Amino acid sequence: MDLLRKIQVYGDSILKGIELDSAEKYIVPKESGWKYLEKQYPLSIVNRAKFGCTASKGLEQLSRALEKGLACDAVVLEYGGNDCDYDWAAVSAHPEREHQPHTPLPEFIRCCREMIRMLRARGILPIVMSLPPIDAQRYFDWFCRPGLDKPAVLRWLGGDLQTIYRHQEMYSSALCRTALEERALLVDVRTPFLEAKNCRELLCADGIHPNREGHRLIGKVFGEFASQYLQPA
Repeated sequence: MDLLRKIQVYGDSILKGIELDSAEKYIVPKESGWKYLEKQYPLSIVNRAKFGCTASKGLEQLSRALEKGLACDAVVLEYGGNDCDYDWAAVSAHPEREHQPHTPLPEFIRCCREMIRMLRARGILPIVMSLPPIDAQRYFDWFCRPGLDKPAVLRWLGGDLQTIYRHQEMYSSALCRTALEERALLVDVRTPFLEAKNCRELLCADGIHPNREGHRLIGKVFGEFASQYLQPA
């Protein structure tokens, strides 16, 4: 395992390192946990994660990269946050209707499983990351800011805001379960977030993106993961 040298990262804004600044604009800080890992270990890390990316888009992106001859030893995969999300404006406008997440769970699992198998078939090690938890209240307030009908959305949620949290947790659990079934390596960042007494303080005002401290925690978890397989530089 110490032969790993070249790593690529595929996922959404979490692994992109995106957070909110003081003006509540999304930014990517210059210093990231990936740069820290490159300094600590003999690694070359290329981050291909994209803001708003879903598992189906990630599958297309990874397929194109493999067709062009993706040259790396391992790929980190992290999806689910956008997949489990809804068109909240549509929910607000028509709470009496049935609405589907951006990627229904069976399709999400299929895409993740296919990515893992594609990588392994080409001799590339798949590494899967679980999702950090979200703050349902903060996220509800955030996506309703454009003027959505909060009572209507809450009614569609069954009167329980924590439905948002549980739905996102379901996707994270499905991702972890798929990784275990496919015998892919798993980096569990969710548990350290949940163990933190100040979990809410590790998230941005939108309730879904880790803030600077949250990203530091993710970097620490990856550092501990790397220490099991790699010798320091």
